[in-house]
Amino acid sequence: MALVIPPISTRTVKHLFLLFGSASNISLFFAAHSLMFGRIVVIMTTVKIEQYIRARALDLGFGAIGFARVDSSKSFHAFQEWLSRGYGAEMHYLERHAALRMDPRNLLPSAKTIVVVGARYPSAKSEDNISSHAFCRDYHDVLRDKLALLASTLEKQHGAPIESRICVDTAPLAEREWAVRAGIGWIGKQGSVVSPDLGACFFLGELLVDIELEPSAPIANLCGDCNLCGEACPNKAVLSGSQIDARRCISYLTIEHKKNFSPETSMLINGSVFGCDRCTAVCPLNRRACAPVMKEFDSPEKSMPELAECLALDRCGFKKYFGRTPVERIGLERFRRNVNVVIANTRKKMALGGQKSIVKG
Repeated sequence: MALVIPPISTRTVKHLFLLFGSASNISLFFAAHSLMFGRIVVIMTTVKIEQYIRARALDLGFGAIGFARVDSSKSFHAFQEWLSRGYGAEMHYLERHAALRMDPRNLLPSAKTIVVVGARYPSAKSEDNISSHAFCRDYHDVLRDKLALLASTLEKQHGAPIESRICVDTAPLAEREWAVRAGIGWIGKQGSVVSPDLGACFFLGELLVDIELEPSAPIANLCGDCNLCGEACPNKAVLSGSQIDARRCISYLTIEHKKNFSPETSMLINGSVFGCDRCTAVCPLNRRACAPVMKEFDSPEKSMPELAECLALDRCGFKKYFGRTPVERIGLERFRRNVNVVIANTRKKMALGGQKSIVKG
């Protein structure tokens, strides 16, 4: 007489691994159970390490995880074309390290799989003058810490040492391409990855490992005829072909741009002090997203102070208020530069008869 065990859920897999420690121990348990009762146990769905890692990632607060087999980048030539048109503005480091993006094995020669995770943050109101994640703990640190825990879990379940490398935003890796290939989502018209589970407001992180994991299935692009993201950009920085002209992008200008602004560029800043969420916050999929916001990015305790207060901050005050947040990365001088431009833009608009200040608060 045969007892057939039906396919098991991710939650069940997690509990089995917590109870028995490894897939081999689970198999031994079922084998012993079958001998005890004199019957054969047929397991139709093998407990896979991918299932356990997926469950562990969800426990860590990630809203999505996928696996992609390491190969040469398919978006490298498009990236070079984007750079050649000047759309990268003054992000010259992208050109210096461009060749490394051709293949993830340039970062980890032994890499066989890229584990891609997505961490959701709250979608902001499009008129906010600072990004919704600005007062949360710096996502680079949060994702790196959690990916390190995921790597440790993967090594434990694999049963042997694993060579790995963590990448979060700053590494020369075509992370959006790998997110698509790992089944996280697709490239939206605003150039960022959009996911049915996460919406358009989330961070990406990658874990390169030297073991083979089963690749995830890709997800179909659901943007259709929607063009709300392009219409939301006040500077027309969202171009055709899911490209962004960083020279006109508020996020680039307020975060990455290191020099003082020209009068023309100052007007592009409008009322934004740090970052811009317009093209992602407007995405309809944010309302349908089912993945929870990662707790480290939910309900930040601080809010944007008055602009006069911002200008009065010294280095200690800036560190105290924005320490361990993404804002700290741009430093006090560039932060003051942004605030001064917003104040000047506000005065110009009011002088022209504007009925409402472009500065919130």
